[in-house]
Amino acid sequence: MPEDAGKKRFIKDFLQQVKSGAGFIDDIRIERIVRPPGSDGEGSTAKSLSGRQISNITQLLEDDLSHTFDNGYFTFRFVAAVVGSGKTSLLTYLHELTKTQPTYENHSVVIQFQLSDIQMGGSSQSFIDKLYCHILADTFWQLLHNVNLSPSVTNIAEGILSDYLDKSEVAQLKATNKLMPFRNKFKQYINNGVYGFEEFFFDVVSSISAIDPRFSFVYLTDELDVLEKFYNEIKETRLLFKQLIKRAFQQFKSKIRLLIYLVGTSGSVGSFIAEDSVIESLVGDLVINLNKGYSNEFDLIKAKIAERIKGAYEGYKDFNQAWQEIQDIRLNPANTLREFCQEYGSALLEIHEKYFKEAPEQLFEGNARELVEAQCRTKWASYLSKSAYTLSAVSTTTVLSGHAFDCYVELLHNGTSVARAFGEAKNYELLSGHLQTFEKWLSDVNFKPDTNPPELAFMIAPSCPSLLHRKLELKNIQFIESEKVSPKQTSAPTPDSTSSTSSSSTSSTSSPTAININKADKDKLIVAFKGTGVKQTTIDKLINLRQRKSYVNLKSLASDLKFTDAVRKKLQEKLDKAEIRF
Repeated sequence: MPEDAGKKRFIKDFLQQVKSGAGFIDDIRIERIVRPPGSDGEGSTAKSLSGRQISNITQLLEDDLSHTFDNGYFTFRFVAAVVGSGKTSLLTYLHELTKTQPTYENHSVVIQFQLSDIQMGGSSQSFIDKLYCHILADTFWQLLHNVNLSPSVTNIAEGILSDYLDKSEVAQLKATNKLMPFRNKFKQYINNGVYGFEEFFFDVVSSISAIDPRFSFVYLTDELDVLEKFYNEIKETRLLFKQLIKRAFQQFKSKIRLLIYLVGTSGSVGSFIAEDSVIESLVGDLVINLNKGYSNEFDLIKAKIAERIKGAYEGYKDFNQAWQEIQDIRLNPANTLREFCQEYGSALLEIHEKYFKEAPEQLFEGNARELVEAQCRTKWASYLSKSAYTLSAVSTTTVLSGHAFDCYVELLHNGTSVARAFGEAKNYELLSGHLQTFEKWLSDVNFKPDTNPPELAFMIAPSCPSLLHRKLELKNIQFIESEKVSPKQTSAPTPDSTSSTSSSSTSSTSSPTAININKADKDKLIVAFKGTGVKQTTIDKLINLRQRKSYVNLKSLASDLKFTDAVRKKLQEKLDKAEIRF
């Protein structure tokens, strides 16, 4: 049976993830401020490798990626923080960023692992060899099985193994399609065939780079602190990384496409560096020190979560009472980022279960069909200019392959369908789960974005996180930003009374073309403020302020930027004309 279009549920799963407080949660990610080491003020601290000015975590990570992927330099970082401050989340975020550029994804292996994955003690094999075996196993797994890599890279990887292993062993590794069995076989074969894992590792890097000069090797290593109780293991780990760092700097003069992050608690990172003068002198100042989380950061996360709940349930009979309880939640200001997520997520789940357990999320209240039709006419313009081509009527809640799409339209050639367009709309900022679900649906209906004419897919919402936006683009799904029309409050609405997407719902709180003051870049802000008397220095100040807060109305914006009455009046006119919005 197809899903009930009125009962698509994502918010509860989202809140459960927040409550766990574990790992990287893209849906609540905010920009965390980064300042230079030794400077005053709030924020995490880190030194830029490129020399460029860095103001937030994304800029820092993208600068490091560019340092290796684009410029071909060796990158090494320590990440240090107290438990629960987002170390592993930062590592995973960096990993996710490598997937958002085809030039990165198609020319690299990216390995993220925990040192706790490596067996401690109980073996005649040294910990250095165990660690190298693990790194090499996962490296060759990707080199042999990652379909994004060029065949020439895969062939070279196979050739390298053939120089050390029997043909039958190489054939078995190629035929193994699951990672764990591959690791076990690889470690068994490589221990018998290779002597000197450091030499072997650099031989692999050099051989692959000779075939693909853009190819990068990325190793994101977590849980350095797990070694604290194992003296020999931490000693050998320090030796392994010292040798890697020395070789990258001395033999390769830093011109090697190798990026390494080593992550642990502040204490473990501090002692790891301090107990080796070579490591301290070469990379001791390349530490990203994460703060535990500040109240202004927590406020931004709270706002992102609360607005999603508002978009999903506003208009139900108990919403006002639930909303007040959400506003009344008080948390310990001494919380770490993890503790904040756990406490706030738990409190929200209780409110959700109390008021919205049986309530389906509201359907999109805006003009989704018109937006999809307009995009289709633009994307298929070259076909629609010919007399034989027409556009079908845009239908809503269309069931295909058991899935209820919010919008559906076809490109017709002499009355026969030659391409399709699919649309999904949400009342709140998109969640990563929306992409996962929509991508599965598109696969089930055999979505073909690369045909001629191409098929189209759209996701419509008031906003979309930047990382998710990049993922949509890579999946050939286009994001359409459109403010929802809030449902009218009634004395006792029920889930069945929530309006569905309607072609007659053409009014909105602001035009989709209005410039969003909270999200526009500097060039668009200059356009937005044109004719109001706002100077570029004030715009720069706004851009800096947006890293810490989002604006919901003109009053708060005018107060922070000290606008005159004349400027306020001109901006109010722009708001009334839907030229700008918040």
